[in-house]
Parts: sequence; C-alpha cells; structure tokens
Amino acid sequence: MFREFVNRQEELKTLEELWSGEGLTLVLVYGRRRVGKTRLLEEFSRGKKRIFVIFEDKPREYNFRLLSKRVSDFVGFNVEVHDLPSLFALLKGLSSERILLILDEFSYLIKKDGGILSELSRAIEENRDLNALVIVSGSYVSLLEREFFSYSSPIYGRSDANIKVQPLQFKNLFEWFDASTEDLVKIYSVTGGTPKYLEFFSGRNVEEEIRANFFNSSAFLFREARALLSEELRELSTYLAILEAIARGNTKVTQIANFCYMKENQVVPYLRVLGELGIVRKVTPLFGKKGIYEIADNYFLFWSRFVNPYYEEIEGNFVEAAIEDFDRNFNTFLGKPFEGIAREFMIEANRKNVLPFRFTKIGRWWHRGEEIDLVALNENSKKALFVEVKWSDLTSREAEKVLKRLEKKGELVGLEDYEKHFGIIAKRIEEKENLDLAFDLRDFERILPGERKEKV
Repeated sequence: MFREFVNRQEELKTLEELWSGEGLTLVLVYGRRRVGKTRLLEEFSRGKKRIFVIFEDKPREYNFRLLSKRVSDFVGFNVEVHDLPSLFALLKGLSSERILLILDEFSYLIKKDGGILSELSRAIEENRDLNALVIVSGSYVSLLEREFFSYSSPIYGRSDANIKVQPLQFKNLFEWFDASTEDLVKIYSVTGGTPKYLEFFSGRNVEEEIRANFFNSSAFLFREARALLSEELRELSTYLAILEAIARGNTKVTQIANFCYMKENQVVPYLRVLGELGIVRKVTPLFGKKGIYEIADNYFLFWSRFVNPYYEEIEGNFVEAAIEDFDRNFNTFLGKPFEGIAREFMIEANRKNVLPFRFTKIGRWWHRGEEIDLVALNENSKKALFVEVKWSDLTSREAEKVLKRLEKKGELVGLEDYEKHFGIIAKRIEEKENLDLAFDLRDFERILPGERKEKV
C-alpha cells in the first residue's frame, strides 16, 4: 500500500538550504533500514538536475557499473566510471550549473572496499571547485557514524551536514491514518513509526491486521526482523535470545544472562552491538547511575515478544499457540509502548503550555522496587511533575487512588525544595475534569495532531 509523504519537513528544509549554496557540498544522510531515507531523497531531488544511484550489497565492480550507467544517462553518452575522483572531475568539466549527486546505500561500498572513503576524500580535495551537492546515504548506522565522525577516518570533517533520519513520531500517524487514537496506539506499538512497516496497515480492524502481518509465514513483517539481524550479525540465535529476554521483562544484565544461560560478562558485548544498531538502549533513572536495558524499537519489541518464541511453529503454519499468546497478552504488552507515546505527549503539551510549568528535563525514576513512569523537571525554577502512565480505562475514583500512591512515591525521590505536581495519563479516565492533571486519549487527539487524515 503506497502512502503519501509524511513529516520530513525539517530534513527537506535542510537539504534545500544546502542545495541553494554553491561549490562542493557533502552531506551524510543515514538511518536504519526502512526508515524512509530513499523516499526522502526522491522527494527532495524531484525536478533537480541529478544523478541518483542506489548501490547494492555486491562487489565494487558491480556497483561501479551501476554508477556508470546512471552517469551515462545523465551526460547523454557512454561513460565508464572506475573511481570517484575521475567522476568528480568529469562532472566538473560538464557545466558550471549545480549538480545533485546522490550515492544511496553507500555503506555497501564501505563494507566491500575500505579504501572507498579515502577515495571520496581525495575526490573532494581534488575537485573543490565542482558545483555540486553530493549526498552520501546509508543504513549501517554504527558503521557510518564510526567512519564519518571518527577523527582517524579519512573522511572526518569533510561533510558539511549530517542528517540522521528517524522513524516517524506517534503524532504523525494522525496524518497517515483515518483511525481511532486507540488503534493508532496499537499500530505504533508494533511498527515503531517505521514508514515501510506502516504501509501494511489500513487502520481498519487493526488487531486482525496485526495477526495477518505477523503470524503468517509469507508476511513481510514476520520475516523482516530475522532478515535485518542476519545481515548485520553473526551468532543470530544468541542475539534473538537476548532480545526475547528483554521483551519478557528481563532488563538487568543479570536477568538477561540467566534467561539466556550465559555469564554476565558474556552478555555485555552483545548488548553493546545491539545498542550500536539502535535496537537496544541503556536507560538510567533520573538521579541514578545503574541502568537497565530495553528494546528501543517497538517493531523489534513486539516481534521479540510474540513472534520469535513461535517462529518455527508459524513457519510450519501451526499458529494457534502464537495467536493465543497474542490474544491473551497484547493489551498488557501495550503498556510499555504507551509509556513512550505518553512521553511524546508530555513534550508536545510542554511546547503548547498545557502543563503547570515549562519543564527542561524529562525521564524516569526508580529505586528499590518503586518506579515513576515520567518525571519532568525545571531545575532553574525548582518545579517537578510526576506522572503515572496507565494503559487502562479508569474511573475518577481509581485515578484518584493512583495519584495518591504517586504522591507517596514522589516523597521517595527527594527534591524537598521543589514545588511538586502530580498527574496521570491513561487510555480513558471517566470524569477526568474533576482531577487537576489527568489526560487520556481524547487529549492526545486535541494536542498531538497537526492535520488529521481526511476520510476518503
């Protein structure tokens, strides 16, 4: 299902500003696979004088044949490109008019030929008077960050701008779908805002769409996680076990190691690699040092919890156990992604001055078994807002009880000289107007969306 281009205004604005300049400009555009980098570049380059090549995970010779074909189409005669300095020299001799050169999935070239970065650096050095915007794009995030941002890299300091393309935020789904906010939460909780994954959903009968997309051996989203991990990692089974451990609530190194029958010092390097890939992150509490690990991407979180444990069964078309687990536990699972969505809501509410004060820091707090989902602070004015997040339908009385428990937990945080406020965010709260700081999905509809998707 093809969808309209949604929410890349800041990236487009940056690229247009760079295009409006003169001389040789190098830009790095990078981000995880499926996040929409190529679509962004297609949108930006439309109507411009461009050479657009998408490299493949194949030898250098193959990719330079691809590049030669695109350059030949551009110049109108056959050209064989063997290296980047000669390409830049050729383009410089063609015209003084600004040229757009897009080298998409350039990280494949880096993987196959470590010398390509020195070659790119030399091409820039020898052709500084080339009037072109050169965009290097790729999906191997850790590789590109290491090569472009490391002082020892030959390309260090050469890029004029670095654009990391992130998944869409929850609020962007209001532009994408004509669906209830509750259904948008469900979609976001299994896709993480990755545009490619969103395309498999219509927003109608969402839970049935989830079953069809994840518990069907021929479905793209069923196989995607393993395919991505297989491209990046060896010892796939170990990484899958670690992800399942975290998805099932084992967030400390000791817990993860026990779940995987490993030693703690064996687990840490795997967690570091998953962190470099942007799949796992380490989270530390406000005012604390000891962190926990969690899956940063909702798609991998859902897949690791509900699909991977039953992968062979689903592949063999024996899906009953997986679907039974999903039907029984999906609503509980939504609590974790909803915390992330609530954080986004808080940040937007802060921008729109909906809260008692403007906060400058937001995070989580936990200590000795007690936890507060969101703590927002303004350390200058010494004000604090503690928020409990519940993926539940609550009566006004139930919400009041939650807030009273929250006040007791708030005392454990310290901050004695702070002005304290207490709030709750839930799926739905009856008579919430009787409470001071109570928000539910109706407030999300009011505060988050830019423009809602019109019914077709």
